[in-house]
Amino acid sequence: MSEEKNPKENTLDEPKNSDNVNSKKDDVSDEKNTDNKVKKREIKLNNKTLKAIVAIVAVGAICLGGGYVFGKEAGRKLPATSKHYNSSEVVATIGDKKITGEMLRKRMEPLFYLNAKTTMTDDEIRSYESNMIETMITSDILSSEAAKEKISITNDQLDAQYNNLMSSIESAMGMTKEEFLKQFDLTEKYIKDDMKKELVASKYLNEKSKVTDKEAENYYNKNKSNYLQVRASHILIKTVDDKGKQVSSSKKAELKKEAEEILKKAQAGEDFATLAKKYSEDSSAESGGDLGFFGKGQMVESFEKAAFALKKGEVSNKLVESDYGYHIIKKTDEKYQPFEEVKSDLVSSLTSEKQNLLIQNLKEKYNVKITDKYQMKAKE
Repeated sequence: MSEEKNPKENTLDEPKNSDNVNSKKDDVSDEKNTDNKVKKREIKLNNKTLKAIVAIVAVGAICLGGGYVFGKEAGRKLPATSKHYNSSEVVATIGDKKITGEMLRKRMEPLFYLNAKTTMTDDEIRSYESNMIETMITSDILSSEAAKEKISITNDQLDAQYNNLMSSIESAMGMTKEEFLKQFDLTEKYIKDDMKKELVASKYLNEKSKVTDKEAENYYNKNKSNYLQVRASHILIKTVDDKGKQVSSSKKAELKKEAEEILKKAQAGEDFATLAKKYSEDSSAESGGDLGFFGKGQMVESFEKAAFALKKGEVSNKLVESDYGYHIIKKTDEKYQPFEEVKSDLVSSLTSEKQNLLIQNLKEKYNVKITDKYQMKAKE
């Protein structure tokens, strides 16, 4: 398939290039559950292609991707996932400039090849497309603003980033820099020109979204309740079987009566830790039901609401139900996380908020519009 030419008028500036991609990596995801039955499940992505995608795709919304064309090696096997893009179709507009289907194709096809063994769903493709379009838009508007303020980077900084990129490619794809450039018909100058635009955009964004320690501390003081942590112990009577399925309604009723009897003992003043060790079906039973300190958003909603509402030393006056079963809760302590303990995460969060607001305001300033077909719509 040969490359179709783009009209030059009113499209984002992109150097012309052509190439093939022949790198295949597998995605691996790993879901880990906390040991405790009341803690929310956390999903951690361990993606083997992440370095390759970041190195080859994300830098400059594919700093190498001015043109991947698959005509040089016509016999190459196509990836499991591919998609045809109408080269002249308007994907988005930034003022009077256009992002075309051809420009999007150039950035999407390397992703298909990096995930060559995986068949992507339509939703996954749309998600990749949406992220790629947002990257292209953000890069353009930020670099335009940076140019107005004469923000630049040094040649040494550019060289360092380029060398890091080449090292990542060598690690991810098993190619030397020379082999990579030859394989994909690229030049060092071509890559650096595109990287420079992205790095300037990033520098502008960072300079405009700095958060001082004082700003972070002021936010902390105004929202201190968000940093309250409680320590609680609990007794769990499970209403799910070993496969995680809910037991029958009659069995559940029996279990509820059992839990209510234990609740009476706890409210009567019997040692809570002893009761937990004897009756609780949670892994925390060995430690007397102690869950340690936790903040908001770390436990399932019903459990969290009940635990935070209790006074120190108080036992819940009724059973608390969750998907796991019936809980009897005792609040043993509470404290506020110190500012120094949350400062790093807070600065990061406030920085992200500033960046998102800046980008949103610039999108309005530059009259950014994404074609309906390429907008990510929330699932009903």
